[in-house]
Formats: sequence, C-alpha cells, structure tokens
Amino acid sequence: MRIWIQFAKESPLRYLSHLDLMRAWQRALRRAQLPVAYSAGFNPHPRMSFASALAVGVTSEAEYLDIHFTRDLSGEDFDRLESQLPAGLKILAHRTVSEAAPAVMALIGAAVWTLPLAGEDTSVLRKHIEKILLAESLSVIRKGKKGDKSVDVRPLIYNLTVDDDENRLVMVLASGGEGGAKPREILALLDLLPLESRLHRKALLIHRDGCLQSPMAVLLNEKEVSIDAKKDCYQL
Repeated sequence: MRIWIQFAKESPLRYLSHLDLMRAWQRALRRAQLPVAYSAGFNPHPRMSFASALAVGVTSEAEYLDIHFTRDLSGEDFDRLESQLPAGLKILAHRTVSEAAPAVMALIGAAVWTLPLAGEDTSVLRKHIEKILLAESLSVIRKGKKGDKSVDVRPLIYNLTVDDDENRLVMVLASGGEGGAKPREILALLDLLPLESRLHRKALLIHRDGCLQSPMAVLLNEKEVSIDAKKDCYQL
C-alpha cells in the first residue's frame, strides 16, 4: 500500500531542518507501530520521500509525504500516528495511490506562497508587482559551487497579487525538478526581503495542461496524471 500524506509544519517547528523533519516522521511511524515498507539490499531504509524541502524558518500547510506500507492502514492507524507526531506537525489529508504512480516529488510544478502584510504600503507594493508582471525578463544572481550565475526568473513567476481580504501578498511560483523561482528572490525584487520570516507555503501544485491542482485532487493511474475537472484548478 502506498499513501500520500498532506501535513502542516506549524510555528513551533518552523526552525526544524529537513533532516530533522524526516527523523521526526520516522520516530512517529516507529512509535505508532505502523508497517512501513523498507528497501531491499545491504542497508535497507524506509520507502518514504517528501515532495519538496522547506526552508528553515518557514511554515507550511502543504507538505507531502510519499510513503509505502506493507498492508492497508485503518482509521485507527492514522489516529495512532497523529498522536505520536510532535506539536507543530499535523496531518491534514491523505490518499491511497498506485504503487506504479510517479513520486509526488517528481510531479510538483508550482508552489503558492503567502506573506502577511502589517503596516506595509500596499500602493507601493502594487506598483512593484505591476512592474514585475509587465517585465519581459528579470535576472537574479544565484550562487553555486561553480560560481555565480544569472537566472531569468520572469517565466517562473505565474502570478503575484495582494489579497485585500486577508491583507497578504500571494505568490504563485514555478517549483520542482525542472526549475523554479525562490520566494526570497521575488521578495527581494519587491523590496520585502526583511519580511522573509513571515513566509508561509500555502500549496504545492501539480501542473497539467495549463492548470495547477493539488496532489490531493489530481486523477492518477499507472499511465498518466490528469486534472480532476470537478475540483478547484488554478488556471495559468
């Protein structure tokens, strides 16, 4: 049995590293006595992976664990697992997927980030957003092992907006193995980098046919991944 688990990483654990996050899940699974499947070979390890590493200091309600078990899980199993998670980790949803389905890590194409605004001049922010969205290219410098390189992030910005109802900035950015925009890069372009500690990952989304949809909503089979037309979809 293979399951995708959506979970939240809340403020009490915002400074937990990705490695420590994995250890926290492994301990909870062991203490809940759940039948996790292990890889074969000389050094077997749990067959589990995360959709996308989250930067230290950032909260999220859209983390995904892709994990294999040796049998079906019951509601009691999930209750026992949740009881073993530390404060700050919370299971939000889960779904069974085919053993042959692609890894959730390989499917992610975008992320939605939010940043609460408190006292910031939104009229100035809107001008920055308008300038960015009208730009043909936006070069940022990224540091790497081989030195600095210039990257055009404009094609990686799907949308920027100010949500007046929630008084927050909302960024929809490309993400995943094929390349993405780093939220701190966009905050720097918006002159909001000092507010980086407020960042929150609202969603991770799968990209298909000009549409973005939650991993909990997409249709999956052994041959393809497609958008569920009955579920909410963010149009690019």
